[in-house]
Amino acid sequence: MDKPKLHLVVIPLLAQGHMIPMADLSLLLAARGARISLITTPLNAIRLRGVANVAADSGLPLRLVELPFPCADAGLPVGCENVDLIPREDLFTPFFKSLNLLAEPLKLYLRAEPTGPTCIIADQCMPWAIDVACDLGLPRFVFQAPSCFFLLCTLNLSRHNFYQSATNWREPFTVPELPDGVGRFQVTKLTAQRFFDWPGQDVVQRHVEKAEAAADGIVLNTFEALEPWCVQDYRRAAGKEVWPVGPVSGFHKDLAGKASRGSDRGYIYASGAAKWLEGRMQGSVMFVSFGSISLTRMRQMVEIGEGLAAMGRPFIWAVKQAVKPAEKSEVGERWLSEFEKRTEGRGLVIRGWAPQALILNHPAVAGFVTHCGWNSTVEAVEAGVVMATWPHLADQFLNETLVVEVLGIGVRVGVKSPAYHLWGEEEVVLVGREMVRSAVERVMDGGMEGDERRRRAAELGEKARKAMEGGGSSFDNLNCLIEHATKLAAMKNFSM
Repeated sequence: MDKPKLHLVVIPLLAQGHMIPMADLSLLLAARGARISLITTPLNAIRLRGVANVAADSGLPLRLVELPFPCADAGLPVGCENVDLIPREDLFTPFFKSLNLLAEPLKLYLRAEPTGPTCIIADQCMPWAIDVACDLGLPRFVFQAPSCFFLLCTLNLSRHNFYQSATNWREPFTVPELPDGVGRFQVTKLTAQRFFDWPGQDVVQRHVEKAEAAADGIVLNTFEALEPWCVQDYRRAAGKEVWPVGPVSGFHKDLAGKASRGSDRGYIYASGAAKWLEGRMQGSVMFVSFGSISLTRMRQMVEIGEGLAAMGRPFIWAVKQAVKPAEKSEVGERWLSEFEKRTEGRGLVIRGWAPQALILNHPAVAGFVTHCGWNSTVEAVEAGVVMATWPHLADQFLNETLVVEVLGIGVRVGVKSPAYHLWGEEEVVLVGREMVRSAVERVMDGGMEGDERRRRAAELGEKARKAMEGGGSSFDNLNCLIEHATKLAAMKNFSM
């Protein structure tokens, strides 16, 4: 029997922090000869157009498959096709219900494929993919977007009934069963929150756990040298194959590739940022960005800006201001315009999407104020950049612990609890301007401690790059993933 031609169906969660790494993974797999069907929707396909262009220019067999998004069927406003486009908190649950409605159109599409798929790789937040895989008789891998540290900690907490027994959301609890020498870390239900740990989502959380338990393997956007004991223990605890294949952003080597990630106009934005960074002194610029979901309220935005102004150093600040209520948004825009005039020549404000990978990898950038989303964190690691950590929700607090306490490449801004009401009207200031200025100064200076953080960050950046090269751990793990998928496909064909 001929060796089957591998055709992988990749299903990301429709959120930028999930779409971007799974698109990078798709490019890596396509570069190894696998045919890729990257599942998306019309609005999200616009954001992925840069990735499709990279594939086309490189002659890679990657295709965007656009499925109509059932907004009306789920009671969503038209165009509400991505997590960062959800305008109100009460629409979050309907959005995830609508994702389930993609299963039947996807089955119809895959059944009509002349050569048919051989394997599915689905985001852990798309547990409905288990039904597609079962109906079509396909092997299925789960892509985990968070850090392995987060996955291991929450798995151990779950096995000790922490999520069921802890009634006080702020009660401290020590993470159990971590190896000697790693340290002992306390969490609360607020700072060890899984993606679907909120009222009314118990059924979804169980569905996610069931889908992961039944998967044929797990794919991680990390690398062995970054979380070696985490990967070993998680592989043992999960009881199945686990492949760390990151940092997947390492696929992109040039400005055009880095600019393609996350926006159809990426090259335009990236060119502007690159031009601004030209001529800046090496290691002099601080980059501030909190990802694609979190909204910055007016009062908090002022505190960030005044903290950056007070430090007297060059900076790039990616701003995603809250859009409601309208009058506050107008006040915020006026303040931001005035702030830009005050800091002209020293600061660059980017409204909305920013070419993050390009900025982090520029030699002028020395520090990164980040929300600790794993996508951002691993990109900073790859770039060898020290972080000032400002977690907002979910896995970000445990990612902060990994960055600061375990890896020693970051300093805490000082946030103690999640930033809830991301869609609400509350004007809560979690971090004052002096805390912002102090954290930035510690990252940029810091004496002997700062020198050691920078040394560690540079060392991990070098290890990240080597992991993706021929003979590196992630390079080899990607080969193992492909071999395993091919083997499963051959077994399936043989049994038919």
